[in-house]
Amino acid sequence: MLKQSNVSEALNTQSKYCYPNSDVLINSQGIKDQNTLDAVERRVSALMLLDLQNKKIPKALELFKMEYLLKIHADVFGYLYPFAGKIRTENITKGHTPFCRPEYIANYLKMTIDKMKDDVQKIKTKEELIHFLAYYYSELNIIHPFREGNGRVLREYLRQVVAFLSLNNSLDYELDFSSVDENDKKNLINGSIVSAATGELEYLNLFFESTLKEKIVSQSFKR
Repeated sequence: MLKQSNVSEALNTQSKYCYPNSDVLINSQGIKDQNTLDAVERRVSALMLLDLQNKKIPKALELFKMEYLLKIHADVFGYLYPFAGKIRTENITKGHTPFCRPEYIANYLKMTIDKMKDDVQKIKTKEELIHFLAYYYSELNIIHPFREGNGRVLREYLRQVVAFLSLNNSLDYELDFSSVDENDKKNLINGSIVSAATGELEYLNLFFESTLKEKIVSQSFKR
């Protein structure tokens, strides 16, 4: 399971999303131990992501909407967090990287996904698809629309975008995160940091080149 390190509050010493005098996110199960919460969250989110992988890919009119990304977050984290499916309302940073201020998230998120809808139609080669994935992962990551779970939701969203492209284009590829190794994880983490600071996509290109697989199409034969 890929999960990036926890974010820290940019302006407040106490996050409104956490229990008082704690860094543990308020959750519906009342768990106040971070290790226990991490374990439960991993199990639940893995099950929810698996369920999404078995569902039909929506049409473009639904897929390329900000609301659909919010829905994925609600589906994956709704069991645990009251903020699931909602845009965050406080400033956060990761290391030295500040993410989009909450008052601008909805506008930037809508603009980015609208542009995705236009750009996805221009993809003709595997190399163009890899660049598309790296670029939009970087853009959506710096927006960081949610208080927790951004990486997993963004990867699931891009998985569905690739599946949509495969259904509506001659490029038969799929995103497969099941065989991600330590080097892939380093490329993802470094890519998120470097792209946020400089716009350079080299590491993210390497990550998506590794996880983008040629789709295996099973053939059925009539008797």
